[in-house]
Amino acid sequence: MKILIIGAGETGFYIASELSEDDYEVTVVDENPVQLKNTKRSLNVAGVLGNGTSLSVLEKAGIESSDLVIACTDHDETNLICCLLANHYKVKHKIAVTKTESFMKRKVISNYLRSGVSQVINSTMIAAQEIIDTASLASATEVSAFGQKNVLLVGCRIKEGFPWENIYLKDIRQSESDIQFLIASIVRNGKSSIPTGEDQIKQGDYVYVLIPRQTATALNNLLNVRISTNRKAVIAGGNLIAERVAAGLAKSHYHVTMICRSETDAARLKKRFTNKKRITVKHGDFESVKEQLKAEVAISSLFIAVSNDDNLNITSSLVARYLGAAKVIALINRQDMVNCAEQVDIDVHISPRLSTARQIKKIIRGRGKNLNYTTISETNMEVMEMVTAEDSEIINTPLKDVKLPPNSLVGAIIKDHRNVIIPTGDTIVEAGDKVILVSMPEAVSKLHEIIEVTSPKQSVGMTA
Repeated sequence: MKILIIGAGETGFYIASELSEDDYEVTVVDENPVQLKNTKRSLNVAGVLGNGTSLSVLEKAGIESSDLVIACTDHDETNLICCLLANHYKVKHKIAVTKTESFMKRKVISNYLRSGVSQVINSTMIAAQEIIDTASLASATEVSAFGQKNVLLVGCRIKEGFPWENIYLKDIRQSESDIQFLIASIVRNGKSSIPTGEDQIKQGDYVYVLIPRQTATALNNLLNVRISTNRKAVIAGGNLIAERVAAGLAKSHYHVTMICRSETDAARLKKRFTNKKRITVKHGDFESVKEQLKAEVAISSLFIAVSNDDNLNITSSLVARYLGAAKVIALINRQDMVNCAEQVDIDVHISPRLSTARQIKKIIRGRGKNLNYTTISETNMEVMEMVTAEDSEIINTPLKDVKLPPNSLVGAIIKDHRNVIIPTGDTIVEAGDKVILVSMPEAVSKLHEIIEVTSPKQSVGMTA
């Protein structure tokens, strides 16, 4: 699959790095010679210097033979124009990345979709929704939903004092036999693996747990996570992400206090939420201990820092942790600051560029079937949905007797669209079941052949 990426900034670079690792043929276009040079030097991609709205530049980059164009410059209008120009060359799939409020409106997006743009991805909306999803579960540092949101993949950091530390997985599951869950992956020292019952969890590990949505809150007790008795959230920041997160949490019956450093933002949000009794807007320095005390951060179940300044987000999050906020979430844009955030006591850090790249990979891997897909953070392990075909090799046979590719497993099964089963070796999969699989990338094509009975050529890439 040949992919043309327009824009080599933070978002474009990360998307290129993700896709080039999957052995796609990637070309990157950017008019900034320094950014382009860094991208070519760091990644296995081709690079063309120039403006993505120039037909000659696009032709030089090979747009005529491209299967997919991803436009992710810092300018929404440029990205949409690039995708519209790709229609001239009959490129089958075009994805435009946007971030402003103008391109959140359904009517505007619909107009561009009718004009030939395949997908419009708003990074602001994606980041805001990821924050809302993660905030809903106290023990989670990230959450992905599968099977019409009936199954959750929950990422959790194993901290000092967590009850699973140094315990064999077979003993964990046996001792908690009344709760359906599966430890699907362990990330240790940047390397992800699918564990067996003989593996142990260590302090500092990052574990991924598959669990039915209706019992997901049981993870809080399993991991001995402190649960705040109130539904009070404090949001630091007055940008569009802050606005959307506040609105989303208020719908979930949180009482939200927003602290804005800008008087203009505070005035705008006060007007925006005039009729929202659960949302209070204040003007002040949200990294200040005094201001956070006034906002009752110390007794809040959530503190969420989503300003446009990574340094302020980290600083204010550390203050909130010091004061005793139950769960602390920070928005981090720059990669070097992400690394810093991982070393301090912040429960969750959300990266819009990472969230956007995941969404794009989901579109590519989803193959037009509305099946969910995600990657295990900072590693190349993948989690995906597939529907078993009538002639699938895995049906009507106990899973312990099914030969799956190495480094892959069936983590959950959904029958009749809603009945979730966390399988054992004796579980039998039937035709039409939706299976949630955990796998290394090299096994994905084989899994499609085994489960969906498609040819290898059809198993990778997008469909119309």
